[in-house]
Amino acid sequence: MKPNIIIVGKSGSGKSTSLRNLNPETTAVLNTERKQLPFKGASKFKNVPVPDLNTFNAAFKKAVESTEIKTIVVESFTSLVEMIYREADVRFKGFDVWSFYNKEIDRILNMSKNTDKHIIYLAIDGAYDSEDGVQERFVAVDGNRWKKRVEKEFVVCLFTDNHYSNEQTSYRFRTQSQGKDSAKSPMEMFDNLYIDNDLAQVIEKCNEYYI
Repeated sequence: MKPNIIIVGKSGSGKSTSLRNLNPETTAVLNTERKQLPFKGASKFKNVPVPDLNTFNAAFKKAVESTEIKTIVVESFTSLVEMIYREADVRFKGFDVWSFYNKEIDRILNMSKNTDKHIIYLAIDGAYDSEDGVQERFVAVDGNRWKKRVEKEFVVCLFTDNHYSNEQTSYRFRTQSQGKDSAKSPMEMFDNLYIDNDLAQVIEKCNEYYI
C-alpha cells in the first residue's frame, strides 16, 4: 500500500506542471478537466479524457488493474466532485442528491487507499472561517460532510506556495502547515519546509521513507 497524495493550490500555481518529470510510460492521467497538460512533452503521457463519472470509474479500475501503470494522477479532484454532484442531481432529488454525492466521494477515496500504486489528486483550495474567525485554506468542496475533511483521507497533503522575486517565480510545494491551511506530511519525510513542485521527487521521497 502506497501513501496517497493530494496537491492543493489555486489555479495557475503549478499543480499540473508538477507532473512533468513523472515517467509517461507508467503514469496514467485521468483528466476530468479535459484539457492539455501545460508542459513540453505532455503528449507522451497516457492522458485519458474523463467526461463523466462512469468513464472515471472505468478508467480508474483499468489503471489500477494495469501491470504497466505505477502512478495514477487525477486531474483534478475539484472537477471530479463537480462531476459527482452533476450525476447526483440528475439521478436523485432532495436529500438523496447529497447522500449519493457524499457516498461517491467516500467510495473513490477508499479505492485510492487500497492499491499498491501511487494515487495523486490535484485540487483547488478554498477559504473557510475557523471557529475564531480566522480564514484557513482547505480543499474546496461543496456540502458540509467533506468541508475541511478531505485532507484527513491523505497521508501527504502539499500546498503550492510559490516565491516571487525580481519578476521571477519559483514554483514550489510547502510540506507542512504554517497554521492557516491543511498542508501535512509524515515526520522527516522531506528535508525542508519548501520543495520543488516536482511530483517525481515527491514519489521518490515517499518510496525512500517507506522502505
